[in-house]
Amino acid sequence: MKLKIENGKLKMGNLFLRVIRILSLAFCLSSLNLNAQDVNPREVVDLLNRILCQSPTSNSQLPITFELCNFATLRPCDSAPKDIFIITSKDDKPCVRGNSILAITTGINWYLNHYAHINISWSQLKIDDIENYEFPIPEKEELHVCDADYRYYLNYCTFSYSMSVWTWERWEQEIDWMALHGINMPLQIVGLDVVWMRLLTEHYGYTKDEANEFIAGPCFQAWWGMNNLEGWGGKNPDWWYKRQASLAKKICNRMRELGMQPVLPGFSGMVPSDFTDKTDISSNSQGLWCGFKRPHILNPNTEDFKIMAERYYKILEEVMGTSTYYSMDPFHEGANTDGIDVPAAYKAIADAMYEANDDIDEKWVIQYWQWNADQYHVLDYVKKGDLIILDLFSTAHTHFQEYKGHDAVYCMLPNFGGRSGFMGRFNGMIEGYFENKKMHLNIKGVGATPESIGSVPVLYDILFELPWHETKPDAKEWMRNYTISRYGVESTLAQGAWELLRNSALNCETALQGPHEAVTCARPSLNVDRVSSWGGTEIFYDAKDVAEAARKLLEADLEGENYYYDLVDVWRQAMTDMAYYLLKEISSLYQMPELVEGMTSNNLISTDSITGGISDSLTFIKKRDEFLKLINDLDRLLNTNKHFMLGTWTEMARAIADEVEGTTESDRDWLELNNARTLITTWGDEVNANQGGLRDYSYRQWGGMMKDFYLPRWQYFFNNNMASPPEGWFEMERKWALDKSLRYSDKPQGNTKDVIRSVIEKSL
Repeated sequence: MKLKIENGKLKMGNLFLRVIRILSLAFCLSSLNLNAQDVNPREVVDLLNRILCQSPTSNSQLPITFELCNFATLRPCDSAPKDIFIITSKDDKPCVRGNSILAITTGINWYLNHYAHINISWSQLKIDDIENYEFPIPEKEELHVCDADYRYYLNYCTFSYSMSVWTWERWEQEIDWMALHGINMPLQIVGLDVVWMRLLTEHYGYTKDEANEFIAGPCFQAWWGMNNLEGWGGKNPDWWYKRQASLAKKICNRMRELGMQPVLPGFSGMVPSDFTDKTDISSNSQGLWCGFKRPHILNPNTEDFKIMAERYYKILEEVMGTSTYYSMDPFHEGANTDGIDVPAAYKAIADAMYEANDDIDEKWVIQYWQWNADQYHVLDYVKKGDLIILDLFSTAHTHFQEYKGHDAVYCMLPNFGGRSGFMGRFNGMIEGYFENKKMHLNIKGVGATPESIGSVPVLYDILFELPWHETKPDAKEWMRNYTISRYGVESTLAQGAWELLRNSALNCETALQGPHEAVTCARPSLNVDRVSSWGGTEIFYDAKDVAEAARKLLEADLEGENYYYDLVDVWRQAMTDMAYYLLKEISSLYQMPELVEGMTSNNLISTDSITGGISDSLTFIKKRDEFLKLINDLDRLLNTNKHFMLGTWTEMARAIADEVEGTTESDRDWLELNNARTLITTWGDEVNANQGGLRDYSYRQWGGMMKDFYLPRWQYFFNNNMASPPEGWFEMERKWALDKSLRYSDKPQGNTKDVIRSVIEKSL
């Protein structure tokens, strides 16, 4: 054992520290009170039956046993009890013991990943061939204590970009996924439209039609709920509100059954822009957001605000129940605050929340986004312990030092708009979480705040595992084990692929907002530098590493849903990177003087249309054709997997109407065209799309969409001497979004490996 002298102080060597930790752990294990309160918690039985596709049964018939235990205080110095799980054995089966439902479900997920090599993911939300898996008995007990009081999940935007077309079946799977990842405070806004329909019609004299002018359609309710717009994507039929009321109760009840406290939408004063005209109650305009007229706001420092808040919270309780946590983001993204005493307004908003439920110790959950935490002195007006600040983009930049000791959550925001792409900050997130925890004692949790989910699941697996690690895990070793869990087998090739990805696309060290963008999905130009208004196309890693990872993953020749998902995703990214460099070549060729002089025709289909600079013209045409073929090949690849198909999205949207009796084909078209397709293309009207900058903000590299939406734009561009349509791109885009003659299948076509081998691999 070595002792070190540093800065005049005696330091213990690593070996000694390890010995101390081992002895401490042994003492803790011996001091646990393992008297089981419930050896068969029904909520956990039901969850396991759902993910393992078992018929309803008892714990004893499942491959894993579990117990809800009353542990003795594990760490006496802690001010509050922590979630704890132990992986052990009982009756010749693996057993997970936990001191809460969520501790048990997290422990089960840990066991599935690290022992049984089963990775429950968006690409594999259930296991329907359980007989092909082994469930080994742990050789020794393994104990984990969670150091995060708050494990937050979701973003208002997620409810539109990902969840707006979900059925209850899909919601049920997601809540199970939350439980397995230990999430204890998910945002929940489904049913907010029901609350507002009732509030306006029951208390403020609005008819249903008038209220519908204010409430947004299904795919745009996130921004309506954040006070950014009103009415867009509506008018919602009566059946929609009945459906949402039922769905909201199911979601909230299931979350609570599994030990979660949903974060519910609080009241910050939003009212329709015609509210004053309708009621004679004074309200303030909040200006415009991306070309949309914002809702107005009641001055929180008035009696009218207090009355409306009281009514709002009463209806909210009837629709969703109550909670410890309420989400409010007043004056979001540049709202007008003229004439409002903002510091006093924050206090009034908080007081209204407290008064709504006297018997609950409520906490205000607020986002740090385009907001200086001390700008309006909100931190001085809300007492410590009553405010939880989501540091929304912690993996890119942090602001914990600005929060004056208020509780904060270290958050990951890996995706904006649902835009396709394979990227992350894997290494930096591991380092950042543990380093910031050391520096800032006010960090009390970890959170994922994506604008959209369903992509790069490895980031979520590591993020929600971090609080259960006593020390920082080794990134390389964790990824190696993840690969085994992901595919159920050990593959040197697959591990090599993920090691390349970990140090390239998954190692972004800038504040880039999501993945670099796919030039194939951009409005055509020879100098594409972005697809969306706030994005960029420049690749931040060596594209050869991703291409090599794609080759290795194909060569691994594995099976399973997770493998095929990753195979498509990584190859999609490799091809997207190739398109980026192809377009650069095309652009450089066009800039050559001899070629420019020869561009006398409006049609570049053949060399006959070009005179002069013939050798370069041939190269230009060859590269152009490669680029267009690549878009077609991408479409073929993406259509081999349901997770990368436009039809999966649009058919889910149409299926919402199928849940309710009496709906019509017009209802299905409204859900698909005015909502699901519009969101991922034009987003809004022409002003919102162009001047407001929202077009292609939610672009998707999906099968069907590559061939029918993005490819025609590029074909028009190249066939018309690199010009845009006379009427502009918007009209072409809107025509596709609203074309009811187009239907897209949600049934995959072809085998992923065959498509790659026959068409794509040669190109790379």
